[in-house]
Amino acid sequence: MASNYKNKFADAVFEGGGVKGIGLIGAMKVMEDDGYEWRNVAGTSAGAIVASLVSAGYNAIELKEIIENINYKDMLGNGKKNNCMLGKANNLIFKKGIYKSDYLKQFVNGLLYDKLKNKLENRKQVKFKDLIIPGKKGILLNNPKYKRKYKLHIIATDITKGKMLILPEDIADYGLNPDELDVSLAVRMSISIPFFFQPIILKSAVTREKSLIVDGGVLSNYPVWLFDVNGVPNYPTIGFKLGASDEKARLNKTNNIFNMGAAVISTMLEAQDDVHIAEMEYLRSIKINTLNVKATDFDISKGKVEELYLSGENCARRFLEVMNPNYEKYIEYRKKNTLSV
Repeated sequence: MASNYKNKFADAVFEGGGVKGIGLIGAMKVMEDDGYEWRNVAGTSAGAIVASLVSAGYNAIELKEIIENINYKDMLGNGKKNNCMLGKANNLIFKKGIYKSDYLKQFVNGLLYDKLKNKLENRKQVKFKDLIIPGKKGILLNNPKYKRKYKLHIIATDITKGKMLILPEDIADYGLNPDELDVSLAVRMSISIPFFFQPIILKSAVTREKSLIVDGGVLSNYPVWLFDVNGVPNYPTIGFKLGASDEKARLNKTNNIFNMGAAVISTMLEAQDDVHIAEMEYLRSIKINTLNVKATDFDISKGKVEELYLSGENCARRFLEVMNPNYEKYIEYRKKNTLSV
């Protein structure tokens, strides 16, 4: 990237965006083809899925094969009772979400297990202790609570306590051991789009109080700040951001309570406007054109999957063209606009 980086190492942060996350894989492929290797990774929602698989050792070629063979409707755990209006209403009222998404949790753990089974000692669940980087020191956010030793960090939201969770470390606030947290459970927390997916009920091992955990995108859909350090970093953070389409926007349907709810969710997740992302963050972000695909377009066609993947590739190529000068600008921008660089 900048001239003082001898090796193409980088931290990577993947934005949330539901089905739109397909574009993240295309962008990642171009960066890996250019020689980049990922150190610490983080993500929210769909970005948490990608980050978790990258942390286990998957590369973009392997991830492309996975996304090409997914039936995205399966991610909804879509039983017959969920297809009718009454079933949806029942789940929404009594379970606080239409779909369970246990299938997605199992799907992610299965992929993680396939990569890491040789080190799991007869366990089936991949835990954060399996993603510790040997000998890795350092902290995040100038806070000794958050450790760089974990290759993966995931963002979720505790709506009961009204706070953002940085996992695995913040699970300790509930009396649980961060090392023992199942990675797929953390992903399941992060992808729990409010009202769409049923929230995770997390009980404190200390107080026995229950918290509802939902999509990390409620509070931080793009945690590109997570790996920032004082001083010039040893290697950069590259953000994979799911941007708006250049085409005329698709209008959300609002003709019934469920479509209206979906429109609220879509607006919450997708309308985090460019003005909310600091100028300097764009200098290190690959902004991926998502072609008017919605976060909840689980009926996406195979053709659209390919288009979205290729859009990620094209946007990453444009990013590479201006990468070096932009990163130099980013460093200078930080020097001028932060107390300590």
